[in-house]
Amino acid sequence: MIDPVVLMRRALRWCLDQHNMRPESVDMMTQDQKLAFEDLVITVSDDMRYNQLRYFRPFEHQRKFFVTETDRRGILAANRIGKTVSTCYETAYHLTGRYPDWWTGKRFTGPITAMVAGEGWSQVALVLQKELLGTNDVKIQDNLGTGAIPRTDIVFDTMRNDGANVIGCEIRHSAGGKSYLLFANYTQEVRQLQGFKLNLAVFDEQPPDDFFSEVVTRTATTQGMVMCSFTPLKGLNGLVSKFWNREQGYDFIRVAWDDVPEYDPWGEPFLLKETREQLERDYLPHEREARIAGKPIMGLGAVFQIREWPTYRIGDYNFRDMPGIERIMALDLGLVNDRTVITLMYWHPVEREAWLHAQVVVKGLEEANPMNYITHLLRPEVIGTPIVLPADAGTAGRYTMSALSIRELFESYDLNVHPDAIMNPPDAQGRRTNHKSYGINVMRQMLELGTLHVNENCQDFLREAQNYYVDPQGRFSDPDDTIDSARYALLGCLQGICEPWDGLSSQQRMSQARELLQRPRDDANKPQWKKVYNTQ
Repeated sequence: MIDPVVLMRRALRWCLDQHNMRPESVDMMTQDQKLAFEDLVITVSDDMRYNQLRYFRPFEHQRKFFVTETDRRGILAANRIGKTVSTCYETAYHLTGRYPDWWTGKRFTGPITAMVAGEGWSQVALVLQKELLGTNDVKIQDNLGTGAIPRTDIVFDTMRNDGANVIGCEIRHSAGGKSYLLFANYTQEVRQLQGFKLNLAVFDEQPPDDFFSEVVTRTATTQGMVMCSFTPLKGLNGLVSKFWNREQGYDFIRVAWDDVPEYDPWGEPFLLKETREQLERDYLPHEREARIAGKPIMGLGAVFQIREWPTYRIGDYNFRDMPGIERIMALDLGLVNDRTVITLMYWHPVEREAWLHAQVVVKGLEEANPMNYITHLLRPEVIGTPIVLPADAGTAGRYTMSALSIRELFESYDLNVHPDAIMNPPDAQGRRTNHKSYGINVMRQMLELGTLHVNENCQDFLREAQNYYVDPQGRFSDPDDTIDSARYALLGCLQGICEPWDGLSSQQRMSQARELLQRPRDDANKPQWKKVYNTQ
């Protein structure tokens, strides 16, 4: 509920704007005109109390959000900039069908079912319920309708509540019929969210992944829409990562304090400079970018605390003509639900600079049979490149479903496989280990220094690395298949296993690959039932 004094000021401003008048124009009116104008202002103020939707004036950043076009739309924003107001007022437009003349965003042509959800019932009542219905305690019915949804559109006798909290209610739609508004919170059991359809789902702050997945499933058969607003204090993970990386179907605006004026569209103080400066002093150092600029926080457990990743595009480097350049390939091998990842990395041994140039992620049916993905290693542009493999690549039958190990299978195709399993370099005592932390630390330092470049097409690697963390027990998070594959390649670079570009043309490489594929396989050591006989 807005303070009556503020309502009166807004009503005055609205009446002046509607009649294209300046405040001093009132002094030039006759006494009768002044009385009539005062009556008009009071009438508008009374109407504003229970019809906020009609008089809503958005900030410029809110207008930008309203016209985002995908079905998954988000606001990653600083604190106190009106992100929840944005999603709540848009929700009210969709529920009531009362779109303003300036509206150019998505429209629903009839009644809808919408769910709004927040972190807990108290938070839902204090923020979402109050913003939409006007009160955080439904028992105070005089305040119902002072939020974004007009009082005349709330069907009071359909309201279900649990104490102060509204669970659901019907909302009248301008096209006829009634929309339905549901409230939910992230602590509910996911099974309670099954079995109904939604046209609109709204999340205030970041939801748990399983909660988000279940709710958006409710929008599938209606081709529904999802709106999210959050200050990204939980880091670059889960839903925030999907928006931040603009995965297909996801779009967002990021709003910092610098994008918001000190006064709102009514001319009222909103977020004054001195308030911002005090808040900035109040915030913890590691929270400031999230709370002030809407950038995902780098959590204490994040492995790669990198804001600007050293990425490059295809064509930025001509590796074939770069003096002293070398290359290597590495595989992280997977089984069943674990992916196999093939990495191609370039390396300059003098400058100690590396380029993660390409990764092939193999999964599903292709992964089940190595013969399906060995073709990636036989491509003309990479054939002859040294290949490093992890220790379990020498285990017979582990990945091949035959008596051969994956190493032996690759060698049978005359691939340039390094004879030993890839390990960390020897320590001061000459011991070699396979501890993951060594390679991860090297990778982190090189990314921070900008000496490990990542091709922007390596999206799976970037996504995994941005979400990579260490838990309190020191365990690295999953998934990390692309990270491990790149780590093996980098270890190969550091230990001199790379080889220079051989200068062959693509035609020569194709001829080389054809010779390998046509070369007869040696049957001498195969069991009788596996031998191939020429019937000519």
